[in-house]
Amino acid sequence: MKILILGAGQVGSTLAKYLCSDNDNDITIVDQKEDKLSPLQRHLDIKTVMGYGAYPSVLEKAGIKSMDMVIAVMGSDERNMVACRMAHTLYNVEKKIARIRTKEYLLRPEIFSNDALPIDFLITPEILITDYIKGIVEEPGASQVFDFENGLVQLVETRAYVGTPIVNRPIKELHEHMPDVKMRIVSLYRNGKAIPALSDTVIREGDQVYFLAKKNHISRALKEFRRAENTYEKIFIAGGGSIGLNVATLLEDTHNIRIVELNEERAKSLAEQLDNTLVLQGSASDEDLLKEEGIENTDLFLALTDSDEVNVIVSILAKRLGAHKTIALVKRDVYSSLAEQSGDVDIIVSPDQITVSGILSHIRKGDCMKVHSLQHGKAEAIEIVVHGDEKTSEVVGMKIKDLPLPEGVVIGAIVRDNELLMGSKKLIIEQGDHVLMVLMDVQKIHEVEALFLENE
Repeated sequence: MKILILGAGQVGSTLAKYLCSDNDNDITIVDQKEDKLSPLQRHLDIKTVMGYGAYPSVLEKAGIKSMDMVIAVMGSDERNMVACRMAHTLYNVEKKIARIRTKEYLLRPEIFSNDALPIDFLITPEILITDYIKGIVEEPGASQVFDFENGLVQLVETRAYVGTPIVNRPIKELHEHMPDVKMRIVSLYRNGKAIPALSDTVIREGDQVYFLAKKNHISRALKEFRRAENTYEKIFIAGGGSIGLNVATLLEDTHNIRIVELNEERAKSLAEQLDNTLVLQGSASDEDLLKEEGIENTDLFLALTDSDEVNVIVSILAKRLGAHKTIALVKRDVYSSLAEQSGDVDIIVSPDQITVSGILSHIRKGDCMKVHSLQHGKAEAIEIVVHGDEKTSEVVGMKIKDLPLPEGVVIGAIVRDNELLMGSKKLIIEQGDHVLMVLMDVQKIHEVEALFLENE
């Protein structure tokens, strides 16, 4: 696939790295700043073009006439919209994806029609990130929570702790402990390396575990891997930007929320927009302020400012002052590593990985409903819809155990007529099934896509 990325900022660069690891993709990226393009040119097998991504002359220099897809992730919503308009009107590009952040535009979806601004898919990072954080808040003990089938099923990441029922026991014993719970472990990572999640595989302390389960069974399943955690009631948010405001708005009616914002005017605006949240004007790194507001009794500290450095530092400070759990929003890998090494940041949220996951579901071939990027882009969880019949499909009518799946690809579950069926070996694939699977190696995606594509 020939893909043109407009904007080499954090999201554009991350997307280029993910996509160029796939040899079947031909990637070109455009940006006005040479210092953003040079590192990409040095380290990735992609074409770079310097210029304004909404100008026809620049788009033509980038080869837009032969592109299958344009992804506009420049800093300005207006630039992204104009670029997609150009791609459609002048060059008839088949698929246009744009990042749009401004609420005023999002409230009027009719402006994104082919007759107005022809954008096939809108990516709204703040909404994606807010929903992601909400999922973690709703499931204490989970490090990551990914929705499938509109939240009916979730993929959860957690760590196994010593002294819990399943640690030092084989996976098959899970069903003996919880015969009434529909869940399945789909992948395991030990010391950063993937290991097969077979029925005889023994769970060890510290293992990173990914499991699929019905949403209302998640809390029960988590107790197998770690001590039960109380629900988060007192939540402290550092940073009153759009994400901080969105999270506070979602949670303020059900949780005790405090939000601290450095900018005085922004703090006043937050106070006007929030009904049941205590808004504080000050610095989240002010130790006295944190102590005065009872940081030692805080269940969850969310560092959601625009600065990676600030988010890591204030999370470490909050944890050392007694906050039970800390979550930091971190874009750059260098700060993610620093946060992990500190031991004081419990969960790192990567906005770029979440945004890229939102884009990937529109890039994958076949009918992919959802794609979630895992393990810094090395692995993927996907939901793919089965089309065709036994004559036109290679999977319809086959048992899961007989499918020619590539190594490291696990079918965790199937959703059929809104019912969750766990991926047992004897389960037969039917037309219309939503198949939920995990790929340990994202480069196996083409083999999976080819297997599930309906033949003409």
